[in-house]
Amino acid sequence: MLRPLWTIATILALIALAGTAPRAAAQTGTGSVPSGNNSCSNPRLAQNATGWSTTSGGTGSRRAVTGHVAAAFAYRVSTYLTRATIALPQQQVTAGQRWTFSYDAQAGRTSGVRVSVDWYNAGGGRISRVDGPVVSVGAAAWTRVSVAATAPTGATRVAVSGSADLARTVQWSSTACDYTLASAAVPPTTTPPSTTTPAPTTVPPTTTTVAPTTTAPATTTLPPTTVPPTTAPPTGPGDGTQAATTLGWGPRADGDEFEGSAVDTAKWGLYNSPGHAGEGLRRPSQISVKGGILTIAGTSNGTTGGMAMEQGRMYGRWEARMQIPKGDFRYHPVLILWPDAEDFPVGGEVDYAETTTAASKIDFFLHYSSQNKTTTASRAVDLTGWHNYAVEWTPTGIRGYIDGVQFFSDLDPTHLPPRSMHQTIQLDWFPSGAAPTTPSSMNVAWVRIYDV
Repeated sequence: MLRPLWTIATILALIALAGTAPRAAAQTGTGSVPSGNNSCSNPRLAQNATGWSTTSGGTGSRRAVTGHVAAAFAYRVSTYLTRATIALPQQQVTAGQRWTFSYDAQAGRTSGVRVSVDWYNAGGGRISRVDGPVVSVGAAAWTRVSVAATAPTGATRVAVSGSADLARTVQWSSTACDYTLASAAVPPTTTPPSTTTPAPTTVPPTTTTVAPTTTAPATTTLPPTTVPPTTAPPTGPGDGTQAATTLGWGPRADGDEFEGSAVDTAKWGLYNSPGHAGEGLRRPSQISVKGGILTIAGTSNGTTGGMAMEQGRMYGRWEARMQIPKGDFRYHPVLILWPDAEDFPVGGEVDYAETTTAASKIDFFLHYSSQNKTTTASRAVDLTGWHNYAVEWTPTGIRGYIDGVQFFSDLDPTHLPPRSMHQTIQLDWFPSGAAPTTPSSMNVAWVRIYDV
């Protein structure tokens, strides 16, 4: 059927009028417009916060923002420590690809912000980490933060994170993530890849390890003071009764016997930051190795130490021989499996031997879910003697052992960590009351790791 001529004329007039109508003004503001070949999912948080989360130092959520040239929403963190860390959407990669990872940031006060990437293999094991430069970010404008890195041999996935050194209670917002592939994959080199995580390119390895439960930068409010252990460890720790032997775990796959006169910093990163929950300090000077024994000593003012193994894994068996001289209840020795992705609580936490230096029992805590739920177990033990503490993590569950005897089990698959974990050793300070803290310490003879 033919349309009436007046209808056709009207339509033509409207089209002509639309062609001459003024265009809407371009959105104004600061910041960056994500590139056309951006691979970051949910770059502007337009619908939800999927892929974005707070991993430490504050609480975060998706919020409406103004003044950004391209985004109306951002991921905003309200800090309760002097450093906060967020996780951005992850990205699938191929070895040899050259990527640039960026996002825009804004902070209530001038703060140092950076972006970091952790490369993972197909099995969920972390290969290495690259830290971008620290960029000064303030409230006046959105500022671009970037890092360029090449995917190493074996890499299939990259976890992108942002960190900010801020004053407490400051708000830090991030948006407009942009992951740009600069080149196609190149043939892998014939040189075998390193088996340890290389040190970040901008600072010495002993100053960059992120400590579980707090990632704040070093401060100078308390002077580092090296204090020897309050009680000498029993001589000749030996091996004792091991879960590995009793249960037939086979040959060792990794670990450390703490031989020599210092911690092997190719294997471990030493914390150099404020302590647990921002209390006291963690300093490399508080960690020593002598006679095949690792000692972490805590002072009367809360200066203590902690260390994290650089190499993580998805599933495995860990066993450590530890002795704890009688000390102050404010000091908490703990052996932890911590998520490589630094995404606690989503990534889980396995405290397979936790106590205080004044206690007479050992606790096991399995943390799981974004709500940080736990399952626990306790066992009476003379901490002043040498004992072997072990954890077994398989696709079917997690079990804990003391001297080869099981005392913890959680076989619920929804409680298991979702990604690879690494060993940490910490002497955490929990200040309490007006009475002075008594210097305390913990000793570890070895850490041994086995495949499942």
